[in-house]
Amino acid sequence: MTEKEAKAVTCPFCGAPYRKFIPSNALQLKCTYCGGIFLVPQEISGRLPKCFNRDDRLAIGLCNYCGENFCSECLYIYDLQTRDTEATLHLCLECLTKRHRKEADSFLYASVFFLLFGGIYALMTVPIGLLGGIFVAIIFLILGIAMALYGFSRKSELPHELTIKDVREEHKIMKTEFAGMEEVDATELYNELLKKYINHWGLDTGTDLLDKEISAYLRHGTDFEEAVRKIYRRQQSKHT
Repeated sequence: MTEKEAKAVTCPFCGAPYRKFIPSNALQLKCTYCGGIFLVPQEISGRLPKCFNRDDRLAIGLCNYCGENFCSECLYIYDLQTRDTEATLHLCLECLTKRHRKEADSFLYASVFFLLFGGIYALMTVPIGLLGGIFVAIIFLILGIAMALYGFSRKSELPHELTIKDVREEHKIMKTEFAGMEEVDATELYNELLKKYINHWGLDTGTDLLDKEISAYLRHGTDFEEAVRKIYRRQQSKHT
């Protein structure tokens, strides 16, 4: 791969440049920052992958669940947040819908538990007139009903996540509004930041710290250029 081609390879999800070596037989790459899996550009790979849903559109990346190729209008951004995991996934509409239904089912299962527990507790405490027990049973029954209603509403609602195309258009609008503030190329700012981080923490630690900071911004909806500029402005403000 030539230097010109290397500069052209950017993640279609977050806009971050892909800086690693690309083998000649590689068909897909994983972004270091947002974790998105995208296809090697056609001018490098020689392939013209089509969107799984739209034969007239070229695919840009893969769904993290089913692994099919999709265009920017068919891939949605889904923020996965659990007690142990925080990541950004790129899902097709079918997989995104399944994910929402799975979450809705978890609320329905929990509602069954609360309703059963509340009902059993009521049967045990009502005959003996234990007011505290009756109050607890009512609380569990109310929680069970609320979870069931919420679960059914989640199961029926349409996904509200944005597609890759939607996010790109939002970023274009933001860049147009602040065009006067975006004169310096983000790659230059990144290299300047990287030099400072490496001088302060060393090569491996400095590079890792900067990449983690950028990834944290990406998880909150910013693109690579915007993330670099925010970190650069923050660093500048510390020294003013």
